[in-house]
Amino acid sequence: MITHNKINWPFIFKFSWKNILFSLSVTVLATVLHFNYGVNSWQIPMAIIATLGTALAIILGFRNGSAYDRWWEARKIWGGMVNDSRSYARQVLSMINLDNANDPETIKLKEIQRDIVNTHIGFINALKLQLRGIADQDMWNDKVYSTLNEHTLAQVRDKSNKATQLLIQQGKKLEDCQRAGLIDDFRHMQLDNTLTRFSDYQGKSERIKGTPFPKAYELFNSILLDLFILFLPFALLPIFDQMNGWWLVFPITVMISWAFYSIHRLGILIANPFENFRWDVPLDAICNTIEIDMLEAVESDVIPEKLKPVDGVLM
Repeated sequence: MITHNKINWPFIFKFSWKNILFSLSVTVLATVLHFNYGVNSWQIPMAIIATLGTALAIILGFRNGSAYDRWWEARKIWGGMVNDSRSYARQVLSMINLDNANDPETIKLKEIQRDIVNTHIGFINALKLQLRGIADQDMWNDKVYSTLNEHTLAQVRDKSNKATQLLIQQGKKLEDCQRAGLIDDFRHMQLDNTLTRFSDYQGKSERIKGTPFPKAYELFNSILLDLFILFLPFALLPIFDQMNGWWLVFPITVMISWAFYSIHRLGILIANPFENFRWDVPLDAICNTIEIDMLEAVESDVIPEKLKPVDGVLM
């Protein structure tokens, strides 16, 4: 997620240089044809450009609005993940206790609470890596497997959907606590309801990830945009030539084309909020916030540092 308002011109040029080159090429073609064959032969009525531009603006506005809805929905899902993770840590600490334990002298309460919290931290990081399509084992070892005890790790390592399995393992740990008398039936149900919400967040995130924005929109927008850029200098050149300013067609065509192209690209980019790009939902920062809050709640000896934006980008 981009956190500053500064314009990164090298990055802008990197993703739009092809559009700029296409606009300049079309303008050069229009200029050659105009001065070699005359105004009347190659002039395109401005009404056609206005119609194309209006249609393009409407379609781009609709598409970008829908794309932003996907991005914002993803952000709300993970905002709910943060809130419920904090509540979950509080519930684990306050509801799991030795008041009615079957054998309180042999139970290490703090270790049980920390194990449940660590398993949940493994869950959020596993879901993050799955959504981003990251299979690097070093990353999984560092972010997921290192948070799990040997028994839990053995249960999830070979599974295809490790996030789901980690939710199941949390449910089993809570069931073990109930059998040991550490939580009563009512509190166990409350904790299980919290796990159900985490499962809902996972399903909603996977729905966004697994349902890409319809490609027909992107294809149609690209065709309409190319036609608009192709016709634009042919309509502008005769007008500016009459004003003895034909050379202005070059910067004006490039600027107008770049503006429409940038809006078009923006809609493509934000429609997929889990691709680990700079404009995506900052899952690293969100998971880092959850991890810090939960580890501080159980008084862990090792607390990670708060992630900060790097070059104006928070991942």
